[in-house]
Amino acid sequence: MNTLSKPFYLNVRALTTQLIAEVLSDGRSLNALLPIYKAKCKNTGEAAFMQALTFGVLRWYPRLAYLCNHLLDKPIKQKDLELLYLMCMGLYQLIEMHVPPHAAIAETVEAARILNKPWATGLVNAVLRGYQRQSTSLLELLPQNTVAHYAHPQWLIDSLKAAWPLYWETILQANNMHPPLCLRINILKNTRDEYLTTLKDAGIPAESLPNTPTGIVLKTPTDITKLPGFAEGLFSVQDQAAQYAAPLLQLAPKLRVLDACAAPGGKTSHILEIEPNLLELVAIDLSPARTKMIEENLARLQLTATVITHNASTPEKWWDGKLFDRILLDAPCSATGVIRRHPDIKYLRELNDTTQLADIQLQLLKSLWPLLKPGGILVYATCSLFPKENVEIMQTFLSDTTDANPLPMDIPCGIPQAIGQQLLPGQNNTDGFYYACIGKINL
Repeated sequence: MNTLSKPFYLNVRALTTQLIAEVLSDGRSLNALLPIYKAKCKNTGEAAFMQALTFGVLRWYPRLAYLCNHLLDKPIKQKDLELLYLMCMGLYQLIEMHVPPHAAIAETVEAARILNKPWATGLVNAVLRGYQRQSTSLLELLPQNTVAHYAHPQWLIDSLKAAWPLYWETILQANNMHPPLCLRINILKNTRDEYLTTLKDAGIPAESLPNTPTGIVLKTPTDITKLPGFAEGLFSVQDQAAQYAAPLLQLAPKLRVLDACAAPGGKTSHILEIEPNLLELVAIDLSPARTKMIEENLARLQLTATVITHNASTPEKWWDGKLFDRILLDAPCSATGVIRRHPDIKYLRELNDTTQLADIQLQLLKSLWPLLKPGGILVYATCSLFPKENVEIMQTFLSDTTDANPLPMDIPCGIPQAIGQQLLPGQNNTDGFYYACIGKINL
């Protein structure tokens, strides 16, 4: 992307435009980019503004781009797509953030200059002023365009409609909502009631999550590092849907447990909190950066596991030959169930991704199954909404595996499938997750 003509900090909107361009034009992950860009802001206020602006534009980009294109005499050239992202950012400030119009317009116009596009300042100004004059008539056009109305790519709308004909609109609406900030209390250090009292004493409104024994939801967004007891490991951040994983393993003392594809370590630490007297917990993930995240989370919570950096699907290269009593496979997936937390998924995924991912998921299942003891339990989990990655994978695996048997399970608000249960985004305000429990028969 273009190099800024002035230092980044002179206009946070110019910096945010470059961040959005790296996601939309270069296909890079927002998770990876955001910390780098926030570090370039001159204070925490600017960093918070950048984050809100970035998430908002990515959440609503199909709609914002549609409005921009109605206000332009001709489409923006491919080489100048930064301008489109900048104008979308200006519209988002006016429509959703309620930034005073004079500030939103003036600063967005200045950002064009900083982005080495001084010739476009008049164009940016005209588009934003044009929206002010025509906002009512423009917003009335949205229902005529499916992509703009739902703010999702057409392939994703069509795929969700095919997979969930009764729920697809609810899913799309939930994907565009701000997600709740959920915590999981570390029961080795305090109880949920004790931590709720701690939050209340600190003036932080929160309440318990009704379908979990250790879950808490904060009523307003908060910097988690500023919450009481963060450094001491009193809690972890984890959505309610993800908190169902560890209990499904039916843990007990002296068991040997494998957490496959374990990063960033939320479920790893939950396993250890539920059952601190395991014989061993092995957590494996593919990349050194991701296994470092597991180790950092365990260190903060003062928990211990055997952490391995390797490909879980090639156990002949890392497994010590000792069978596991329990395996949690949180498989790589399309992540379509967590779009409300990661709006860039709308643009980083493509229609054929699910086929490629399904191959990886099935290979992981087949590779890890021999590592499980007879009588053991494997929990398969994804944050995908597509049957091809979920129930269809389990059906294929079970049809090919004579010593595997689906086990009964009951997740609150989960929709029963032929095998396992599916949680949909927004139902009981959870993320979208799929779970299946498979027992190994002693033949």
